[in-house]
Amino acid sequence: MNMDWLTVIMDPMYTLGVNIWNSVLTLCFMSGIMGPANYTKAWSYTVDTLNPFFVAIAATMLNIFFYIGFCRTVGNLKENMTLETGLNIFIKMILGNAGINLALTFAKWLFGISATAASVLADPADLSMDMMDLSAGERVFYSFFGIIFLVVAIVSAATVFITMYTRIIHLYLTAATGPLAISCIPGGPGIQNCFGAWVKELISKTTSIIAIILGVSLITKMLSGKTLITGVAPGLEAAGGYVQNMFLMMLVAAFIKGADSWIKKTFGL
Repeated sequence: MNMDWLTVIMDPMYTLGVNIWNSVLTLCFMSGIMGPANYTKAWSYTVDTLNPFFVAIAATMLNIFFYIGFCRTVGNLKENMTLETGLNIFIKMILGNAGINLALTFAKWLFGISATAASVLADPADLSMDMMDLSAGERVFYSFFGIIFLVVAIVSAATVFITMYTRIIHLYLTAATGPLAISCIPGGPGIQNCFGAWVKELISKTTSIIAIILGVSLITKMLSGKTLITGVAPGLEAAGGYVQNMFLMMLVAAFIKGADSWIKKTFGL
Protein backbone atom coordinates (compact mmCIF):
# COMPACT_ATOMS: atom_id res chain seq x y z
CA MET A 1 0.00 0.00 0.00
CA ASN A 2 1.28 3.45 -0.86
CA MET A 3 1.61 5.47 2.36
CA ASP A 4 3.18 8.58 0.85
CA TRP A 5 0.21 10.66 1.99
CA LEU A 6 1.06 9.87 5.62
CA THR A 7 4.67 10.91 5.04
CA VAL A 8 3.46 14.20 3.60
CA ILE A 9 1.29 14.81 6.71
CA MET A 10 3.77 13.67 9.34
CA ASP A 11 7.07 14.99 8.03
CA PRO A 12 6.16 18.70 8.01
CA MET A 13 4.90 18.56 11.61
CA TYR A 14 8.01 16.88 12.97
CA THR A 15 10.36 18.94 10.81
CA LEU A 16 8.57 22.17 11.71
CA GLY A 17 8.79 21.32 15.42
CA VAL A 18 12.51 20.62 15.21
CA ASN A 19 13.16 23.80 13.22
CA ILE A 20 11.13 25.94 15.63
CA TRP A 21 13.00 24.52 18.63
CA ASN A 22 16.46 24.85 17.07
CA SER A 23 15.82 28.40 15.83
CA VAL A 24 14.38 29.72 19.10
CA LEU A 25 17.02 28.06 21.27
CA THR A 26 19.87 29.39 19.11
CA LEU A 27 18.34 32.89 18.99
CA CYS A 28 17.83 33.03 22.75
CA PHE A 29 21.28 31.71 23.59
CA MET A 30 23.06 34.04 21.21
CA SER A 31 21.12 36.99 22.64
CA GLY A 32 21.88 35.84 26.18
CA ILE A 33 25.59 35.41 25.46
CA MET A 34 25.97 38.80 23.79
CA GLY A 35 24.12 40.50 26.65
CA PRO A 36 21.86 43.55 26.91
CA ALA A 37 24.30 45.83 25.07
CA ASN A 38 23.57 43.80 21.91
CA TYR A 39 20.24 45.63 21.55
CA THR A 40 21.52 49.07 20.62
CA LYS A 41 18.30 51.07 20.96
CA ALA A 42 17.28 49.52 24.27
CA TRP A 43 20.78 49.90 25.72
CA SER A 44 21.03 53.52 24.51
CA TYR A 45 17.66 54.25 26.12
CA THR A 46 18.93 52.72 29.37
CA VAL A 47 22.19 54.69 29.30
CA ASP A 48 20.91 58.03 28.00
CA THR A 49 17.43 58.22 29.52
CA LEU A 50 16.78 55.78 32.36
CA ASN A 51 20.15 55.98 34.11
CA PRO A 52 20.32 59.83 34.25
CA PHE A 53 16.73 59.89 35.52
CA PHE A 54 17.49 57.51 38.38
CA VAL A 55 20.84 59.19 39.12
CA ALA A 56 19.01 62.49 39.64
CA ILE A 57 16.57 60.85 42.04
CA ALA A 58 19.37 58.96 43.79
CA ALA A 59 21.32 62.20 44.41
CA THR A 60 18.40 63.57 46.42
CA MET A 61 17.82 60.27 48.19
CA LEU A 62 21.53 60.10 49.11
CA ASN A 63 21.26 63.36 51.06
CA ILE A 64 18.05 62.24 52.73
CA PHE A 65 19.51 58.90 53.80
CA PHE A 66 22.69 60.64 54.99
CA TYR A 67 20.68 62.78 57.39
CA ILE A 68 18.65 59.75 58.45
CA GLY A 69 21.81 57.78 59.17
CA PHE A 70 23.38 60.72 61.00
CA CYS A 71 20.30 61.30 63.17
CA ARG A 72 20.02 57.58 63.96
CA THR A 73 23.65 57.50 65.08
CA VAL A 74 23.42 60.67 67.16
CA GLY A 75 20.15 59.61 68.71
CA ASN A 76 21.48 56.18 69.71
CA LEU A 77 21.86 56.52 73.49
CA LYS A 78 23.58 53.15 73.80
CA GLU A 79 26.61 54.30 71.79
CA ASN A 80 28.56 57.52 72.09
CA MET A 81 29.15 59.67 69.01
CA THR A 82 32.89 59.38 68.38
CA LEU A 83 35.24 60.53 65.65
CA GLU A 84 35.32 57.02 64.19
CA THR A 85 31.52 56.93 64.02
CA GLY A 86 31.41 60.28 62.26
CA LEU A 87 34.07 59.25 59.77
CA ASN A 88 32.14 56.05 59.08
CA ILE A 89 29.07 58.04 58.13
CA PHE A 90 31.00 60.43 55.89
CA ILE A 91 32.86 57.57 54.20
CA LYS A 92 29.52 55.96 53.38
CA MET A 93 28.37 59.30 51.99
CA ILE A 94 31.45 59.55 49.75
CA LEU A 95 31.11 55.94 48.59
CA GLY A 96 27.43 56.43 47.86
CA ASN A 97 28.12 59.61 45.88
CA ALA A 98 30.74 57.82 43.76
CA GLY A 99 28.65 54.68 43.45
CA ILE A 100 25.55 56.31 41.96
CA ASN A 101 27.70 57.53 39.06
CA LEU A 102 29.48 54.21 38.58
CA ALA A 103 26.55 51.80 38.97
CA LEU A 104 26.01 51.43 35.23
CA THR A 105 29.75 50.95 34.65
CA PHE A 106 29.81 48.18 37.26
CA ALA A 107 26.79 46.50 35.68
CA LYS A 108 28.32 46.67 32.20
CA TRP A 109 31.55 45.18 33.58
CA LEU A 110 29.59 42.21 34.96
CA PHE A 111 27.78 41.82 31.64
CA GLY A 112 31.13 41.59 29.87
CA ILE A 113 32.48 38.96 32.28
CA SER A 114 29.40 36.74 31.97
CA ALA A 115 29.34 37.13 28.17
CA THR A 116 32.99 36.08 27.91
CA ALA A 117 32.51 33.07 30.18
CA ALA A 118 29.31 32.03 28.40
CA SER A 119 30.90 32.27 24.94
CA VAL A 120 33.79 30.07 26.07
CA LEU A 121 31.51 27.42 27.60
CA ALA A 122 28.86 27.40 24.87
CA ASP A 123 28.93 24.46 22.46
CA PRO A 124 26.89 25.02 19.27
CA ALA A 125 26.26 21.26 19.05
CA ASP A 126 24.21 21.46 22.26
CA LEU A 127 21.89 24.10 20.84
CA SER A 128 20.33 22.01 18.09
CA MET A 129 18.32 18.83 17.90
CA ASP A 130 19.03 16.26 15.18
CA MET A 131 16.13 15.13 13.06
CA MET A 132 15.29 11.44 13.26
CA ASP A 133 15.35 9.48 10.04
CA LEU A 134 12.31 7.21 10.20
CA SER A 135 11.50 4.55 7.66
CA ALA A 136 8.19 4.54 5.82
CA GLY A 137 6.74 1.89 8.15
CA GLU A 138 7.79 3.78 11.25
CA ARG A 139 6.23 6.95 9.85
CA VAL A 140 2.94 5.11 9.40
CA PHE A 141 2.94 3.58 12.90
CA TYR A 142 4.01 6.75 14.73
CA SER A 143 2.40 9.36 12.53
CA PHE A 144 0.16 10.57 15.36
CA PHE A 145 3.28 11.75 17.24
CA GLY A 146 3.77 14.51 14.68
CA ILE A 147 1.11 16.88 16.03
CA ILE A 148 2.06 16.11 19.65
CA PHE A 149 5.71 16.81 18.93
CA LEU A 150 4.85 20.11 17.24
CA VAL A 151 2.73 21.25 20.21
CA VAL A 152 5.47 20.34 22.70
CA ALA A 153 8.06 22.13 20.57
CA ILE A 154 5.98 25.31 20.37
CA VAL A 155 5.20 25.37 24.12
CA SER A 156 8.79 24.60 25.14
CA ALA A 157 10.23 27.13 22.68
CA ALA A 158 7.79 29.79 23.93
CA THR A 159 8.81 29.08 27.54
CA VAL A 160 12.51 29.43 26.68
CA PHE A 161 11.91 32.60 24.65
CA ILE A 162 9.85 34.32 27.35
CA THR A 163 12.27 33.35 30.13
CA MET A 164 15.42 34.42 28.31
CA TYR A 165 14.09 37.75 27.08
CA THR A 166 12.45 38.53 30.42
CA ARG A 167 15.92 38.04 31.93
CA ILE A 168 17.37 40.64 29.54
CA ILE A 169 14.64 43.15 30.44
CA HIS A 170 15.35 42.55 34.13
CA LEU A 171 19.04 43.25 33.47
CA TYR A 172 18.18 46.60 31.86
CA LEU A 173 16.00 47.63 34.79
CA THR A 174 18.43 46.35 37.42
CA ALA A 175 21.35 48.22 35.86
CA ALA A 176 19.33 51.43 35.47
CA THR A 177 17.96 51.44 39.04
CA GLY A 178 21.35 50.75 40.62
CA PRO A 179 21.83 54.39 41.74
CA LEU A 180 18.66 54.17 43.84
CA ALA A 181 19.99 51.15 45.72
CA ILE A 182 23.44 52.70 46.20
CA SER A 183 21.93 55.89 47.62
CA CYS A 184 20.67 53.82 50.58
CA ILE A 185 24.22 53.10 51.84
CA PRO A 186 24.44 56.05 54.29
CA GLY A 187 21.04 55.19 55.79
CA GLY A 188 22.49 52.73 58.27
CA PRO A 189 21.33 49.22 59.22
CA GLY A 190 18.11 48.14 57.55
CA ILE A 191 18.07 50.85 54.90
CA GLN A 192 21.51 49.99 53.53
CA ASN A 193 20.38 46.39 53.00
CA CYS A 194 18.76 47.64 49.79
CA PHE A 195 22.23 47.98 48.28
CA GLY A 196 23.14 44.38 49.16
CA ALA A 197 19.87 43.13 47.67
CA TRP A 198 20.57 45.02 44.44
CA VAL A 199 24.08 43.55 44.13
CA LYS A 200 22.76 40.02 44.73
CA GLU A 201 20.02 40.45 42.14
CA LEU A 202 22.44 41.87 39.57
CA ILE A 203 24.93 39.04 40.08
CA SER A 204 22.28 36.30 39.96
CA LYS A 205 20.63 37.67 36.82
CA THR A 206 23.95 38.29 35.08
CA THR A 207 25.50 34.91 35.83
CA SER A 208 22.32 32.94 35.14
CA ILE A 209 23.29 32.66 31.46
CA ILE A 210 26.40 30.69 32.50
CA ALA A 211 24.29 28.30 34.58
CA ILE A 212 21.81 27.94 31.71
CA ILE A 213 24.52 27.06 29.19
CA LEU A 214 26.11 24.54 31.55
CA GLY A 215 22.74 22.97 32.38
CA VAL A 216 21.66 22.65 28.75
CA SER A 217 25.03 21.15 27.82
CA LEU A 218 24.74 18.60 30.65
CA ILE A 219 21.18 17.68 29.70
CA THR A 220 22.12 17.25 26.04
CA LYS A 221 25.21 15.18 26.80
CA MET A 222 23.36 13.12 29.40
CA LEU A 223 20.76 12.05 26.82
CA SER A 224 23.16 11.87 23.90
CA GLY A 225 23.29 8.40 22.41
CA LYS A 226 20.64 7.11 24.81
CA THR A 227 17.15 5.96 23.96
CA LEU A 228 14.21 5.54 26.29
CA ILE A 229 13.36 2.09 24.97
CA THR A 230 16.09 -0.45 24.19
CA GLY A 231 16.21 -4.15 23.50
CA VAL A 232 12.88 -4.21 21.67
CA ALA A 233 11.66 -4.01 18.11
CA PRO A 234 13.38 -1.36 15.95
CA GLY A 235 10.07 0.44 15.56
CA LEU A 236 9.67 0.84 19.31
CA GLU A 237 13.28 2.02 19.68
CA ALA A 238 12.55 4.70 17.10
CA ALA A 239 9.47 5.69 19.12
CA GLY A 240 11.63 5.93 22.23
CA GLY A 241 14.01 8.30 20.49
CA TYR A 242 11.09 10.25 19.12
CA VAL A 243 9.51 10.70 22.55
CA GLN A 244 12.93 11.39 24.04
CA ASN A 245 13.27 14.52 21.93
CA MET A 246 10.01 15.80 23.40
CA PHE A 247 11.23 15.15 26.95
CA LEU A 248 14.52 16.84 26.08
CA MET A 249 12.72 20.03 25.06
CA MET A 250 10.55 20.02 28.18
CA LEU A 251 13.54 19.35 30.46
CA VAL A 252 15.61 22.14 28.89
CA ALA A 253 12.69 24.58 29.15
CA ALA A 254 12.10 23.67 32.81
CA PHE A 255 15.78 24.07 33.70
CA ILE A 256 16.08 27.45 31.97
CA LYS A 257 12.99 28.68 33.80
CA GLY A 258 14.42 27.61 37.17
CA ALA A 259 18.09 28.54 36.61
CA ASP A 260 17.79 31.89 38.40
CA SER A 261 16.18 30.25 41.44
CA TRP A 262 18.93 27.58 41.52
CA ILE A 263 21.68 30.23 41.58
CA LYS A 264 20.00 32.15 44.42
CA LYS A 265 19.50 29.04 46.56
CA THR A 266 22.93 27.56 45.88
CA PHE A 267 24.96 30.69 46.52
CA GLY A 268 22.66 32.38 49.01
CA LEU A 269 21.98 35.36 46.75
